[in-house]
Amino acid sequence: MTEIAKLVDQQHAHLAVLKQIILKEKGALGDQNADLLLSLAEQKSKCLQELKANDDLLANHSDKSLLTEQIELSHKLAAAKEALAECKELNAQNASLIEMNLASLNRFAQALQASRNATTLTYNDKGKTSTFSSLGNDLKA
Repeated sequence: MTEIAKLVDQQHAHLAVLKQIILKEKGALGDQNADLLLSLAEQKSKCLQELKANDDLLANHSDKSLLTEQIELSHKLAAAKEALAECKELNAQNASLIEMNLASLNRFAQALQASRNATTLTYNDKGKTSTFSSLGNDLKA
C-alpha cells in the first residue's frame, strides 16, 4: 500500500471517529448532559485538528495526482468526501438542537423571572422581560 493510500485510509478513520463523536453529541444534547457535551467538544476539536493535519498532508503530497489517476484511490477519496458530507449534515442537525435548547432555556428563564416578581415585570425595547425594583414605588395615589 502506498503512502498516499495510507493517508486516505487515515482520513476515513478520522471521519468515522468524528461521526461517532457527533452521534454521541446528539444523545448528550437530548439528555441535556452538560459534562458529556464538554468532553465531546474537546474530543471533536482534537479530531478536527487531526483531520485538518491529514488533509494538509494529502494536499501537499508529491503523489497527489494518483488520487485522480488510480481508480481505487479515487473511489476511496469519493467515499471520504461522502463521509465528510454526512458528518457536516449531522453536525448541522446538532446545531439546530442547540439552538432549540437555547431558545427553550431562554423561555424558561423568562418564565422564572416573571413568576419570581410578577408585580415588577416589564419589557425592554427588544421584547425581553426585565424587572425594575423601583417600578411603582414613586406613586402617590
